[in-house]
Amino acid sequence: MAALLDPPLLRRLETLALRVRRAVSGQMGGERRSTARGRSVEFADFRSYSPGDDFRLIDWNAYARLDRFMLRLFVAEQELPLSIFVDLSGSMDWGRPNKAETAKRLAGAIAYVALAALDRVRLTVFAEGPTSGGAPYRGRRAVANLFSRLQSFPVGGPTDYDRLVWPIGRQRPGMTVLISDGLGESSIDPAIAALGRARQEGAVLQLLAPQEIAPDWTGDARLRDAETGVEREFTSTPVTQAAYVAALARRTDEIERSAHRRGLRFARLSTDEPIDDMVLRTLRRLGLLS
Repeated sequence: MAALLDPPLLRRLETLALRVRRAVSGQMGGERRSTARGRSVEFADFRSYSPGDDFRLIDWNAYARLDRFMLRLFVAEQELPLSIFVDLSGSMDWGRPNKAETAKRLAGAIAYVALAALDRVRLTVFAEGPTSGGAPYRGRRAVANLFSRLQSFPVGGPTDYDRLVWPIGRQRPGMTVLISDGLGESSIDPAIAALGRARQEGAVLQLLAPQEIAPDWTGDARLRDAETGVEREFTSTPVTQAAYVAALARRTDEIERSAHRRGLRFARLSTDEPIDDMVLRTLRRLGLLS
């Protein structure tokens, strides 16, 4: 099985951190990890030094062994739980590059940022219903297990966003990232509304294939719904393509407005964008990462 993310990208991700806009202190059970000096004496882990970090936290013994600056991380007084919901329904198993595979890599990159900073990560995939990725993952040692679990999930089935309402509602206040194409017969709005009621910060990331954003074929074809199996004759002309693009834009606009009403960030991403750009540029521009 190919690696989910390559080592150079992982090293770049270590310089990032999740960014919240409102305080979560006092709600997280006293377990958030931080590099803040003086908040705890319990050593937790190392991470690479980045410009702007407190140089007093540099571990000089580690520098002598590794010839690179490493920070000592300590257990702090609060925790930011991160939940990632990944759409692996039938409509995601399509496109060049494949949407489901890209969604797994994107979820892995976001999770790695949290794990490298010693935040807690909970993983859930969904199609017709939600499937838990197991107990929360914590720390860099959990990265391999989370990546392996992500890669093991099958893809297929119809999308039922309504069935996300219950697992979303069970979360404590924190950060949630929802990755989906936003397609299917049902609306994604109930899931986004549940995020608002659960006092979640975070983002809704609509992931589409470039062939969906700009259809690249003309003429007659028999189209098959990836989730229901229903087939339909279709003729692609400039008029029908324009109508399709307009309908997709309306769906995207509905998702964006629903997210913003609940205080969530939104971005529409294409699978032909490098994961590096999605994370290091788009998610930082959104203010999801810093």
